[in-house]
Amino acid sequence: MEADLRNIVEEFSDIVEVIEKLEISEEEQVSKLKARLNLYDGTILWVREIRLKKVIQAYSYYWLRPDQTIIVGWDNAPHHKEVESFPHHKHIGNKIDPSQEKNLRSVLSFIKGFLV
Repeated sequence: MEADLRNIVEEFSDIVEVIEKLEISEEEQVSKLKARLNLYDGTILWVREIRLKKVIQAYSYYWLRPDQTIIVGWDNAPHHKEVESFPHHKHIGNKIDPSQEKNLRSVLSFIKGFLV
């Protein structure tokens, strides 16, 4: 799991400066990842993934300004049934939108579109 994260971060090294915090736990077929990625513009991406047999089951990715306010947050918590991409959705301000970004690579691609 750590190798996957490092490969993705390397792929996006033009926007990701450093993995500041990293917690990984792996038990039999369940693995959990928590990471804080510092981006070159001073923003932060908090990453949380839970995988079963290497397949993402639950995730949240929160892109924050330096003052910790949310720019965009993505997750698949099943609490917005009205969203067409349920359970996948993103938080933009007070608004909930459908989300096509369902993994770290697609979230970083989205962010890169804004930063580059």
